[in-house]
Amino acid sequence: MLYTEEAIMKRQQKAQSVKKVITITAYILISILLIYNISLIIQSIVNPSKTPSFFGIKTYSIISGSMEPAIHIGDIVLAKETKKEDLQIGDIISFRLGQSVVTHRIIRIDETENGDIYITKGDKNNTEDKAEIKIDLIEGKVIGRIPFLGKISKLLQGNISIIVILLMIYIYYSHTSKISRIKNRRKAKRLLHEENNKEE
Repeated sequence: MLYTEEAIMKRQQKAQSVKKVITITAYILISILLIYNISLIIQSIVNPSKTPSFFGIKTYSIISGSMEPAIHIGDIVLAKETKKEDLQIGDIISFRLGQSVVTHRIIRIDETENGDIYITKGDKNNTEDKAEIKIDLIEGKVIGRIPFLGKISKLLQGNISIIVILLMIYIYYSHTSKISRIKNRRKAKRLLHEENNKEE
């Protein structure tokens, strides 16, 4: 490893660049997290009977194996708010049953005078669901899943605030130390300049 002034300066510049990238990334993540949480809180207050969404997308953590092998316990499913004309047999939907949300597949659509009734069933279940689901109970159509993220979010549940605080502390000290280094460099240059002037 070289210890010339030029090599040391290059290493310092590289370290500063890495810190800058980390700081900016942390700022972006915290901003997104705050916007996301504020959005969910507002929606929960305005419409407590519906699951809050972010740009029309809702997320649910799967806690049962009724949809295996398509969806596993611990997966997070992404459900997009949808209209009845976009629903068809074979679609996986998330629908509300009392205080719970169930994610099952549509196996039949019965047309009635009072509107369509969606008959659902878990892929792993032997029988169809007893509940007759109407469009107003459907939270959204599943458009994707994130494997195992539900398990991670469960472990982090209640610790998100701590994580955000730690990130903010890191950003604060990183920013403060950067300002301190700049001041020290300027002071050193000023002192050197003053010394050179004295010698002249």
